[in-house]
Amino acid sequence: MLGRVAVHISEEEPEYLSYVREVTSRLQVAPHFVYFEEEDPFGDILGFFSRPSEEKQLAINRSIGELFRDAYLLPLSGNRDQTLTRLQEDYDLLFVRYRRQLLRKSIPEWLLSETEGLRLWVYKDGARADIRKVCLPVDFSDRSLKQVEFVDALKDFFGFEYHLVYSLNMGRLKSKLSGKDYRKSFLDKEEEVKHMYTDMFGERSLDIILLEGDPYKDMVRYINSEGYDLVVVGRRGKGMKEQIGSVSLHLIRSLKCPLIVL
Repeated sequence: MLGRVAVHISEEEPEYLSYVREVTSRLQVAPHFVYFEEEDPFGDILGFFSRPSEEKQLAINRSIGELFRDAYLLPLSGNRDQTLTRLQEDYDLLFVRYRRQLLRKSIPEWLLSETEGLRLWVYKDGARADIRKVCLPVDFSDRSLKQVEFVDALKDFFGFEYHLVYSLNMGRLKSKLSGKDYRKSFLDKEEEVKHMYTDMFGERSLDIILLEGDPYKDMVRYINSEGYDLVVVGRRGKGMKEQIGSVSLHLIRSLKCPLIVL
């Protein structure tokens, strides 16, 4: 299902590595470990990603070796295009830790904006690897079907429950319409969702939760309050030409739990 898996690591990170070990052990995959520098906020001044110092590399290797047998660290050096090409050609999924940055994009944000097919498993500090409850924010684009297919395969290894979540995006109408007109618009939108669901999933019975508000604030508020262990989201939605959609990017920045971005 996952194919070739890599783990990005830039320092000794025992909590992150413990999470990765538990997840990859359940998935029965042996990951590679890769190192590359973060994107420079002032541009790629030197024209290459530097290798870690020998001392730092030894420290990271020791940290990896405490949890993974026969694992090694592969420093990726060269210009950014070469690094990105190698990641996409060599791996199907990359584990990466999210850290909020002030003057630059985080590693997950940067990778998603610069790659097309590389799937990311974005770790958030404090996450538990015992995955019991999963959320799929959907928009009924083709990627929504891929989300469900991926989660169905993942479920064989973890046995979690999962829910689809769809935003009706009705908040902007609430102050503009009378109560009666708003109710009619809500019911019309709800009926539209039923048709989209049937067109995509047929007679299959999946749990779907409808949120009235916008797909930014209300989606984040709902997911963060419901105790989800993992969110599986598509890179972009309907009609989006960009490599990553604004909603997906907002979820990466704002959710407390880990995400898989397909």
